[in-house]
Amino acid sequence: MFKKTSVNPQYDMFSTPSTQMGKREAKKYDDPAAWHNRFYANVTSQIDETIFAPLFKQGNMGAPNASIRVIIGMSIIKEGFGCSDEDLFDKCQFDLLVRKALGLVSLSDVAPSIDTYYLLRRRICEYENRYGVNLMEKSFEQLTGDQLSTFKISGKSVRMDSKLIGSNIAWYSRFEIIHNTFRGFIKDLGDRGMLLLNPRLRKQVLLFLEEDAQNMVYRLNSETLGEKISSLGGLIYQVLKRLAETTTGYDLLHRVFHEQYEVVKGQAILRPKEDITARSVQNHNDPDADYRKKGDQKVKGYSVNITETCDDTDEQKDKPNLIVNVQVKPASAADNGYLKDAVTNIQEKVSTDIIEKVYADGAYQSPGNREFADMNSIELITSGLQGRQSKYDLEMKEGELVVTHIETGEIIPAYKTGDKWRIATTGKSKYRYFTNEQIATAELRHELAAIPGQEQMKRNNVEATIFQYCFHTRNNKTRYRGLLRHKLFTFARCLWINHVRLGNYLITISQRAHENGLITDFRYIKTSIREKLFIVFDFLLPCFSKIGNEKSTNYFFKLKIATI
Repeated sequence: MFKKTSVNPQYDMFSTPSTQMGKREAKKYDDPAAWHNRFYANVTSQIDETIFAPLFKQGNMGAPNASIRVIIGMSIIKEGFGCSDEDLFDKCQFDLLVRKALGLVSLSDVAPSIDTYYLLRRRICEYENRYGVNLMEKSFEQLTGDQLSTFKISGKSVRMDSKLIGSNIAWYSRFEIIHNTFRGFIKDLGDRGMLLLNPRLRKQVLLFLEEDAQNMVYRLNSETLGEKISSLGGLIYQVLKRLAETTTGYDLLHRVFHEQYEVVKGQAILRPKEDITARSVQNHNDPDADYRKKGDQKVKGYSVNITETCDDTDEQKDKPNLIVNVQVKPASAADNGYLKDAVTNIQEKVSTDIIEKVYADGAYQSPGNREFADMNSIELITSGLQGRQSKYDLEMKEGELVVTHIETGEIIPAYKTGDKWRIATTGKSKYRYFTNEQIATAELRHELAAIPGQEQMKRNNVEATIFQYCFHTRNNKTRYRGLLRHKLFTFARCLWINHVRLGNYLITISQRAHENGLITDFRYIKTSIREKLFIVFDFLLPCFSKIGNEKSTNYFFKLKIATI
């Protein structure tokens, strides 16, 4: 049964930590500027729990769910600190600051169990598999949109960048991929499933899987190993023919087999290495992970695209830059495929401002993106274009093509031939031809080169966000496997980054106010006294039921939460 969490924490005179602390400790614990109170005010208390209502039974049947707000807050804090699940639950049980950040204000408040925490995450993943909607993403959009509105942060200018990040999997050779996938399938099949195979085939399977794939790779030479891969393909083909498609693990084994082999006249023939795509299975423990080589970087995992605000007008120059869109795809995804979805999502679900400028690197350039930007009156500013620049500079002047040799500065006469232009060369070819597309690309290079350097450099700061995103990874690998788990990690991590930036911004404006002569500490002291009065009032309320009532009590609680 779905049940929303009360927005008013229940204080108790004897179990509220600040009432048992010394004056100095209580002041720091109740300080509205402290990270834990800011986290509760800007994140935990602002989470719209109704987003997750579809995961639970409707009506009054069944036990009510644990606080969704607390569980989502736990996920964000986990990725913020980069701690393990065990450390997270220790913090939720014994760290007073973390408990306060989650709204567990009383020592008697019980944090959700680890089973409840995992259950909600599993339901979010199952819901996306079934309906194609990520509820954590919707929560990210809701929280970020509220923060933009509350702090009046403009979304007219945004910048984006992508990052390849590795999955928590081992690097397998081709033979290890096939062998370990087959071994895992047979293990899940169990003794009862093995009975579906005839005795001869069953004996071949058990004999082949006696030795570990890694040991076989080290022990056998390349020729013998090639024979093993070929015979393994025939064995898998025979097993797949005799089992139903509904068998556990059948889909993965079927996929790996047809990626690595082709069936010719009833025989499994190993495909050439050149035919194996980057989207093929890289490790049976994470079938969603793709392979990609970007420069000197080789990754088996995912590509993450992050978009943040970057309006530096006089009104916005002191405001924090918040992450407003996050996309996670397999590593083979092209960077220029992110721009349109990011801009559309931000304008429809996050920010009320119309995007006017987008800053990105050359990988985001494409004819489709330029057309999309023109149609939506967006200025697309990139640091350059992909690909090597030709040794000829092209420019149209008064209907004529001016071709300049970049190294020598020589202007070479160009002549129109059909829909192309040509120049005479001294190389192997007598002529060099230029298409309208090449001319348009050269003109685009001129436009990008004319953009002031300060304007182009605005994109660079997004790399600091990428660094913060990957701060707790090891060897550029996360601790997760699977596309959906990486999405949960990414949304939580980016919400934490936004929280830190808002906290730093509030500290900055508080310091400036103090420097300008405003006594901001008086508000903190007043808040602390008011909080203690609320605790006493709540404790004595039952004794004075004739005087007080529940509505007035709730009013005071809401007033205190708004002050914090």
